Amino acid sequence: MNGSRAAGLPADGHPADLPGRVAVAARVVALVVLIPLTLVRGPQDAATPLLLVIALAAVLSVATLIGRVSEDLLAILEGGAVAGIGVLTQPAGTTVLPYLVVPMLVGATAARMPGLVRVLVAEALVAAVAWWPVNGRPTLSQTRPLLLWLGAALLVGLVVVLLQRRLESRSDTGSYRDAIALIEQLDALSGRLSGGLDPVALAEELMAEADLFVTVQQAAVFTRTPVGTVAPLRYSTFSAPQAFVGLDDFVENCWRSDRPLIRENVAGVPVRTGTRTVGVLTLDLPRPADHRSLLRLQEALGGLALQLHAALLFDSVRAHATSEERNRLAREVHDGVAQDVASLGYMVDGLSAAATTDDQREQLVALRREVTRVVAELRASVYDLRNEMRAGQGLGQGVSAFARQIGSRSDLTVHVRLDEGATRLRPHVEAELLRIAQEAMNNARKHSGGSNLWVSCTVRPPYAEIEVIDDGVGLQPGRHDSHGLRIMRERAEGIGARLEVANRTGDTSGTQLRVRLGRPAGTT
Repeated sequence: MNGSRAAGLPADGHPADLPGRVAVAARVVALVVLIPLTLVRGPQDAATPLLLVIALAAVLSVATLIGRVSEDLLAILEGGAVAGIGVLTQPAGTTVLPYLVVPMLVGATAARMPGLVRVLVAEALVAAVAWWPVNGRPTLSQTRPLLLWLGAALLVGLVVVLLQRRLESRSDTGSYRDAIALIEQLDALSGRLSGGLDPVALAEELMAEADLFVTVQQAAVFTRTPVGTVAPLRYSTFSAPQAFVGLDDFVENCWRSDRPLIRENVAGVPVRTGTRTVGVLTLDLPRPADHRSLLRLQEALGGLALQLHAALLFDSVRAHATSEERNRLAREVHDGVAQDVASLGYMVDGLSAAATTDDQREQLVALRREVTRVVAELRASVYDLRNEMRAGQGLGQGVSAFARQIGSRSDLTVHVRLDEGATRLRPHVEAELLRIAQEAMNNARKHSGGSNLWVSCTVRPPYAEIEVIDDGVGLQPGRHDSHGLRIMRERAEGIGARLEVANRTGDTSGTQLRVRLGRPAGTT
C-alpha cells in the first residue's frame, strides 16, 4: 500500500475513496436487509446484538468518511468485532452473523487477497477465542451457522478479488483498443473532410463567409491557446489591423457571450458548435453593423464551426504526439548512444594510461578529445529535443532560454534582445519558429568560429521576427549531406514565413539569419 492508501486517503487527498465508498454502501445495504429480518424472525433478545452491530457500523462509517484509518485496518477491526458480538451473544447473536460478509468484502476491495485473508483470520480467531469461555466446547450443530457465514463471506471476498484482477488485466488493453478505434476513425474521416483539418485555412473561410453578410474592411479569427488565453489564429492582412489593437477584453467578452457584440465599428461574432465556443470572428466594419445581419452570419457559421473545432482538436493531438515522440527520442539517445560513447571515453582513458610511446599517447589524447566532443554534441541534441514551448511561456522566453543554454556550453558571448507583448502566436507557429532559432544558434555554435552571437526576437501577432547573427567566418560551402538549412526553409514555408540567410555586409564578418512572419503593424 502506498502512503495515501495507508492514511486512508486517495491520490487527490479527499477521504472516502473507492474502498471507503464500498465500505459505507456495504454496511448500509447489510443493515437494511438485516434489521427487518431480525425484528420479524429473530428471537426477542436479538435486539441487543443488532444494536451493537448498528453502533459499530455507524462508528466505522464515520471513521471512513474522516479518512484517518485505512479501510484494510477498519475491515479487520470490524470483522473481529462482529465475530465477537455474534459469539458472545449466542444464541441470539446468530442473527447478526450474515454481517460477517461486509468486512470480508471491504478487505478484499481495499487490499485484494492479503486483505481478504487478514479479515478471515481476524474473524475466525476472535470467534474461536470468544467461544470457549461463554459456550464451552463447541459442537458441529452450534458452530454450523458461524462456519456457514464465514464460508459465504470468504466466497464473496474471493469473487471480488477475481473481478478486480479481471478488470485490471483488461483496463490497459481496453484503453489501447479504444485508442486504436478512435485513431482509425480519425484517419478514415480526415480523408473525407471537404474542408480538411487546417485551422488557418478554415479561419480564412470564416472571414470569407463574413463578406456575404456585411461589408468588411479587415477581419481576424481568435481561438484559445492551451494555457487558456485568446490568441489570433489568422488575420485577413499580413499585419495586425490597427482597429484590433487593445481588443483583448472585447474578444474575451465575445467568447463568453452566445451572441455577437459590437464596439463602435468593430463586431465580434462567437463561432459556436451548439453550446461550445471554438473561436471569435472579429470584423472591422466601415460603419456600425446591423445586429440582425450579424445573427444571420453567426447562424451560417455553424458548419464551419464544427470543422474548425475538429481541426483544432486534431492540431492539439498532433502537437501532443510530436512532443511525446521528441521526448522518447531524447530518452533513447541519452540512455543508449550517449552512454555507449561515454563508455568508449573511459576505455580510451585506460589505453592512454597504458601507452608505451609519446606518439601513442598523443593519438589517444586526440581521440579522447574527439569522444568528449561527440558526447557533448549528443547531450546538446538531447537538450534540443526536450526544449519545447511550455505552458504559459512565450516565444521570446523560449528563444532566450535556449540562447542562455548555448552560451553556457560554448565560448560564444550571447546577446539577447526581446520585444514581446502579451498576445501569443498560435502554438504550432511558435514551435516552428523556436525550432528555426534553435537550429540557427546551433549552427553558429558549431561552425561559425566566432566570439559573439546576437539573438533578437520580436513578437507582435500576427507579425514575428527572429534574427541570429554571429561574427564568425561567414557562410561556407554546404556539404552534400547537410540538411539543416533545407529543414529550416521547410519549417518557415510551412507557417508562411520568409527565411533569409546571408553573410553580414560591410567590414564585419559572420552570418546573418532572419526569419520573418507577416509584416509589422503600420506597413503595407
